[in-house]
Amino acid sequence: MSRQVEELIQVLLKNQATFGTVEGSLVAADVAEVEAGATISIDPRVKDVSLVGAGFTQNKSIIGPRECGITMNYPFRTEGAETGSSGQIGKALKSCGMLETATDEDTDTTDDRFIYTPTSKQSEYTDSTIWGHSGNLDASESMIYKVQNAMFNGKIVLDFDNAYASLQLDGKGLLTSVPALGTQATVTPSTAPTPALIDATINIFGDSDYIPVSIEFDFGQDIVVTLDPTVAPGLGIALIAKRKMTWNAKFYHDSGVNPYTPLFAGTTGTISTAWGTLPNLFTVTTTKAQITNLSHSDQDGITTYDASGILVDNDFAVQIDTEET
Repeated sequence: MSRQVEELIQVLLKNQATFGTVEGSLVAADVAEVEAGATISIDPRVKDVSLVGAGFTQNKSIIGPRECGITMNYPFRTEGAETGSSGQIGKALKSCGMLETATDEDTDTTDDRFIYTPTSKQSEYTDSTIWGHSGNLDASESMIYKVQNAMFNGKIVLDFDNAYASLQLDGKGLLTSVPALGTQATVTPSTAPTPALIDATINIFGDSDYIPVSIEFDFGQDIVVTLDPTVAPGLGIALIAKRKMTWNAKFYHDSGVNPYTPLFAGTTGTISTAWGTLPNLFTVTTTKAQITNLSHSDQDGITTYDASGILVDNDFAVQIDTEET
């Protein structure tokens, strides 16, 4: 018997080639280099049964549909080269109901620009198969939790205080099979850097006096796993039942900034941030951010505005550029 170590867990994610159809074999190339603390929680739907008897009774509970919850936190980085892929972060964005558009910007026949925008068409959704390995690297000593048809809500966090950008995932899927012991994939960690959120190009409502401490974009998606009593897990596919994209930001209370003007005028504006260098360049943009709430706080004793609101028409895009210079 071997113990499990939290820091040694391994997560693999593979986009499913056909929506609603599990991928049967995940390999080292599917390892998701996410932050420590990723979780897969098995939450079967349980029906307790108490039938009338000669006294207080409690019959066997019914173990029903096998739903799973998944949380992961991806750093924003590519594969560090022009490979025709945006890397692991692109797979994660596609699993959030984002449609990928890939183009070749330097005419070498290899796609190097990837743009992700929210789609409402189920025909354009991509779901994923997830394998979670508990933390033990010995052969056949890691418990494998296999989840299929997973989709996620996403939150992009731009933390300028720590110069770190991340994609936080919170999703659902269905348990493919009863967890069993297996062996983690052998993988060589990527050497691609995580670009720092410094020397960034930032636009907040077209005013350079808006200097942010943090910006967050929440996709605001409710993920629902549908029923399918004809299969062993008792569940079918995961779908986005609701989407209301929101944003919030903390920025300094500069004398040249008056966010009350767009708040009470009900106008919308641009919020965008670009950071990194090729082939590890990222841009997140909305052109329809509306302020709906405004308050004050501070950052290390310096007064700040705390603004939040919605993205009208769910207007949002993530652009990833991997062109090699």
